[in-house]
Amino acid sequence: MEMQSGDLVAAALAHWPALARQMGEDPAAWTAAPLSLRNDARSVLVLQGPGGRRLVLKHQLRPGADPGFPGAVTAHLAVMEAWPEGVPALHAVEPGAQALVMDYLAAIPLSQLLDEAPVAGQEALLRRAGRWLGGFHSALPGERRVFQPKFTLRYLKGIMSEVASGARQVVAPERFLRCAGALCATQATYEGRETLTAQTHGDLHLRNLVMDDAQCWGIDFAAGRVVPVGHDIARLLVDYAILHAQKDAIPEGEVLPVGAASAFFEGYQRVASGDPSVGLLLRNRVLAEWWGLPVTGRSIAQERRLAGLLPLVGRVFPGI
Repeated sequence: MEMQSGDLVAAALAHWPALARQMGEDPAAWTAAPLSLRNDARSVLVLQGPGGRRLVLKHQLRPGADPGFPGAVTAHLAVMEAWPEGVPALHAVEPGAQALVMDYLAAIPLSQLLDEAPVAGQEALLRRAGRWLGGFHSALPGERRVFQPKFTLRYLKGIMSEVASGARQVVAPERFLRCAGALCATQATYEGRETLTAQTHGDLHLRNLVMDDAQCWGIDFAAGRVVPVGHDIARLLVDYAILHAQKDAIPEGEVLPVGAASAFFEGYQRVASGDPSVGLLLRNRVLAEWWGLPVTGRSIAQERRLAGLLPLVGRVFPGI
């Protein structure tokens, strides 16, 4: 860690008096304990106050390292106004210091719950995740729109050109190019069909949904755009497929086991699994995960992703 943990805690707590004043609270009436102290100088503290009330203080020691902070706060506030039960309440923000205070949730990230769950339990969790995402996409809705795969595939072809020229390094580049080419060849499958747009989360991986026994919340919004709902769905479900799905249970040409896909869309209900944005963006997300992994010097987490990704590729692009 670049700084001592005590330094990170002290730096975060330096902003607590100003944040407490925004809330009408006496800062001296609260005690703090670290919840998460990260190598990128982000810190999360739990604050305990009168009556046992608990809050979370988040702080980024180097504000320039997170230019998306203002947009993320704006997105969180928009969801909180439209659908308050779907997010923890945000109580105070210091934009210049990139510090904020929100409700503490006695909840567990979906990623951890899936690690500990059998297959049937995973499907139940995915159903709950789908229900949350359906609620979020309903709270800040978009519109019915004809899906245009050309935008996704145009970007993919740019990535392919970089890989072919050597400007971008990927694991197994020749196989990557064959798989990407196979997806480009399916453009007509997704052309001219209707999809649904919505305000999207922007970074909906498995750690950004947290649950207790009864409820689910979204956190760490990334100021997503109003785009086809397949963007959020693909981000979440490909994260699941890489890290948790039983690969031999995935039918050839698909991204998810049948039970997992059915459970998620039973909860989601805004579109079905046959939606064109879902179909294309799920497969494109598999490729995006591929081109996003470094060829050398991978972290333990990145090695785990690669170990889950390569057999998934074999199911999504069989025989390639």
